Amino acid sequence: MVEMGQIFKELRTARKISLKEAAGTALSYSMLSKFENGDSDITISKLIPALENIRTELDEFAYLVRGFNPSEFNLLKKEIWQALDKEDIAYLETGYEREKENYQKTNCEESFLKTLIFKTYLAASGRPVDFNEDEQAFLYDYLFRIDIWGEYELKIFSDISPLLSLATYFRYTREMLQRIDFFDELPSHRNMIHTILLNGLFKALEENDLNKVAYFDKQIQARFFEENETYLRIVYRIADGHHSYLRGQKEKGSVQIKRAIETFRFLDCHSSADYYQKIYQHWLLEFE
Repeated sequence: MVEMGQIFKELRTARKISLKEAAGTALSYSMLSKFENGDSDITISKLIPALENIRTELDEFAYLVRGFNPSEFNLLKKEIWQALDKEDIAYLETGYEREKENYQKTNCEESFLKTLIFKTYLAASGRPVDFNEDEQAFLYDYLFRIDIWGEYELKIFSDISPLLSLATYFRYTREMLQRIDFFDELPSHRNMIHTILLNGLFKALEENDLNKVAYFDKQIQARFFEENETYLRIVYRIADGHHSYLRGQKEKGSVQIKRAIETFRFLDCHSSADYYQKIYQHWLLEFE
């Protein structure tokens, strides 16, 4: 990990901000100088206003301190997606066994959560998996003993959600919405919440459960996507087209879905277009 004071100094001098300006009223000139030179640390209560004084966000600073590396969780997800692209199922199986062994040795909750993430992507790759009662109980106890959900809890829920039944997903989502009010206006959290609600909408549509479809749609409408959230808007149009189809407006729904998929292709988002085209074709076979 790179020396924090050194990173702070590089950011400060790059913006042509003096030590005095950076220190402001939160800490003394000499205290900040010692921090930059690696002679002492400063508390988070002093670091945050100092970062504000040099116009740097905390997550930007953390990224640089980690040496331009993503968080451990994001790095794991990146490796999983690379394995899926290469159809490297052995990586997923090895990762699952490794984290399972780690949990058995250390009883570390994070290792158990990672086993569930690997299991989710093994299922996505077509491997038969069993999400047993002990795993379900662990996930519920872990998530809902936490009163204020941050990005980590949202990511865990979103990643493992394909293993959940619609009834369980619906119950988890309702409880989730009571735990996100501290952070729900942050862009990263907002994006995750939208993704979770869209996934719930698709789950409900797949099972033709119109009551739950209406619930997820209502929650999405209450937090509707900004114009710069175009990808999510397009995905919603696909889901809304399915909803119209189920309500008997078959032509309207089909046209809306096809236009949304064509929009993905126009934007050269061919993987997304292929993914939702496959869902649409499968869905037609099931409901025709």
